[in-house]
Amino acid sequence: MRRRVEATQDVESLWPNGLGTTLAIASGRALAYRSGVARPAVTTPQWTMDRAGRVTGSGVGGAGSTGGAGGAAAAGRHARRELDAEDVARWLVGQLPEGRYGGLVVGSPHGAAVHLAMALGVPWLPVAFEVPTPEVAAGERPAADGERLARDILDGNPDVAVRQVYDPVWRGWSGAATAYAVVRWRRLPAAYRRFVAERLHPDAPVVVVRDVSRWQTSPGDDGYSYQLGSRASGLGPGDYRDERSLRGRAPREDSDGERAVDRGLVEDLRRYGSAHGHPVRQVLYRHPDVLSGAVADLYRQWLRTGERTGGRLVVECGRLLDPWHVLRAGLVPYWCEHPLRSAVRCLSWWLAGSEPFASVDVFAEPPGMPLPTVAHLEEWQAVADFATRHGLVDRRCARAYPAGVVPGHHATQVLRMHPYDLPYLPFLEVPAALSVMTQSSQTDGLLVI
Repeated sequence: MRRRVEATQDVESLWPNGLGTTLAIASGRALAYRSGVARPAVTTPQWTMDRAGRVTGSGVGGAGSTGGAGGAAAAGRHARRELDAEDVARWLVGQLPEGRYGGLVVGSPHGAAVHLAMALGVPWLPVAFEVPTPEVAAGERPAADGERLARDILDGNPDVAVRQVYDPVWRGWSGAATAYAVVRWRRLPAAYRRFVAERLHPDAPVVVVRDVSRWQTSPGDDGYSYQLGSRASGLGPGDYRDERSLRGRAPREDSDGERAVDRGLVEDLRRYGSAHGHPVRQVLYRHPDVLSGAVADLYRQWLRTGERTGGRLVVECGRLLDPWHVLRAGLVPYWCEHPLRSAVRCLSWWLAGSEPFASVDVFAEPPGMPLPTVAHLEEWQAVADFATRHGLVDRRCARAYPAGVVPGHHATQVLRMHPYDLPYLPFLEVPAALSVMTQSSQTDGLLVI
């Protein structure tokens, strides 16, 4: 039985995932519903194993080792060697409905960036994806183990960089994963190039949303770096100490965070966009809450310009979000990356400086484990109490908080109960939207260029 469980866990670790993948699916779904067209049916380029332990499926071209737990581990490494980042890029683009668009938003995974794209009526695409690496968490030398596993990906994908993240404090949304590799494109993938060249209207702008927060990393060779800890725990890089795992490696240095956009990709996109007549704008933020407040202010002004109240706020957290139902119901979205006390504090300051909302609905995603840095349920309720008429922390989230699990589609199930706010407002133009964001109350730590 134990071998079966280990093999199953390894199979589950083969498909690239992460917040960016979740947001890309949400973006495609929202655009399809807004346009009234069918959602595209795209085959997932996943990797699986047959009963003999051989790796099979899309993107896989060879046989693995024998079955059992050892065979599963070997097959897992084989599948990573067969992982094709271009397949992932094609799959991400395939989430979008057919047709041409008036622009594109790409960049760091952030719920507010997807809401921004929806206000513009354009798609959102990530510039990185994650691959779970449970072997790193289980081993004695996570930095070296991470580099060995990253080499399996880098050898077949010269246009990507790999950041191995190992956080012994935070388990992540899966409830078990403490280690994962962030596969980041260093050049615009071919599928994205075709999308820009063939599916954007002439002169349509491309907006790059960039997380420019910092973290200490240990650099490696040929696009590899190792990161101990993550901001998901609410701790800083100086709070993590694990000299054992870094023995024999270069000392840690200040670097981009795991959510950053590779600078090489930005320059490649600027050159490619210029060659095809698509101007590139950038939105840089130092902390995720800054972008959340700016986009919430944008939505409120947009709704009021369209003679709507703009008085209904929905606070989303983690994967509990739904850009389609927010747009459909005329809500103002504020997205928290993690259920941390620091995030709730920033949200509270933003609410205190904003005109009061009549209703505040809060989807507090349970972190899965109690930590001193995690917001208490009472703090989320204090956020809801900012409402002048109706303030509520979602009951299912409250019952599961903090150690339980709430499925990602729960926010969709609740938000679909809101009535339609018709007619739909016309989409915003990119220059006007970015101008409003620069005038937001959340300009400290936000740069639009």
